[in-house]
Amino acid sequence: MSYYSPTYRIYVHETDVAGVVHHSNYLRFFEMGRIEYLRKLNEPYLTFQKQGIGFVPIHIDISYLKPLRQDDEYQITTEIISLKHASFVLNQQIICNEKTMVQATIKLGCVSEPEFKPRKLPENLHKKLKKELIH
Repeated sequence: MSYYSPTYRIYVHETDVAGVVHHSNYLRFFEMGRIEYLRKLNEPYLTFQKQGIGFVPIHIDISYLKPLRQDDEYQITTEIISLKHASFVLNQQIICNEKTMVQATIKLGCVSEPEFKPRKLPENLHKKLKKELIH
């Protein structure tokens, strides 16, 4: 089941000299979508940070299909597609005017911060992600 983020807008500081969103900004947008996804699961990322838990990208496969431009409104879809004890994989898309502009598959590993040592996902989050995976 895909989760749709709130609607965001592109501002001039996110674009390059060609007037399109610089490719590196899409990684930030996907991170915003993941944070909203966790909030939707009632598992705010800030709570994990306070516990010294982080979710770091291990692998990112991204396809730039069409560029976003200044003042475009967009949403980010997020859907879990794989779950293990210490990692999970999300499929994310940036949607503008009902068209997929950029899509990515992102594998995130759970780590203890600040050491960045791998650790198991918190049990409650694992249960919620598993439930999302089933639907």
